[in-house]
Amino acid sequence: MNSDSWRIIPFILLGIALSGCAVPEERRSALVPSHSIELAQSFDLVDVRATIPDIAIDLRYATADNVVRKPIYPARMPCLLRVETAEKLKTAQALLRAQGYGLRVWDAYRPPEAQETLHRHAGSTGMFLSPEASGWSRHCGGIAVDLTLVDAQGREQRMPTYFDQDFANASRRYSGSDPVVKQNLQILQAAMKQAGFIQLESEWWHFDDKDFLYDPQPIIYGRQLAIPVL
Repeated sequence: MNSDSWRIIPFILLGIALSGCAVPEERRSALVPSHSIELAQSFDLVDVRATIPDIAIDLRYATADNVVRKPIYPARMPCLLRVETAEKLKTAQALLRAQGYGLRVWDAYRPPEAQETLHRHAGSTGMFLSPEASGWSRHCGGIAVDLTLVDAQGREQRMPTYFDQDFANASRRYSGSDPVVKQNLQILQAAMKQAGFIQLESEWWHFDDKDFLYDPQPIIYGRQLAIPVL
């Protein structure tokens, strides 16, 4: 080893030390813009992560893993629900935790701007109804949630379909022959019903706050919460 080699050893050792201290990348679900959450409070919306710390959140529209095949939410999209709806979801999570299960949220409050994007993508398929034709989705008022069942380790359980897929078989009334899927769906449905939700007939993953079923809340635009829609 020549004399110059000794000079670079400290830098090599420093690099090794720093690599060992590297902080892993934070999960997308944990990145929350506090300003949007502060604005949301004036509309009676709360951060689901704060209300239910042990719930799993993976907002599909903040990724390319959705029917549009590209993100339509910002990566740091907050997971918001109306205060009363979030409390009901907290009850459902507790009921499932007692059985060794839990919830993973795929969508909660949905900016109307994003709803319009989904409608344009769906076209005439009927997957996402036009706001003008049927009124805004209850997601736009923070009183609806899309979710699935996970086990104690956070692993998604087998369900009739995946999120926003195979709508022909996505009914809440499972007609398939898989006993595990049937049982998982029943477990999810029972907890959500007991907590005060009612399930959309055509989408097993979609639940509405029963107390607001005939009392739709005002829609809240993303721009009102400083949430850009991509």
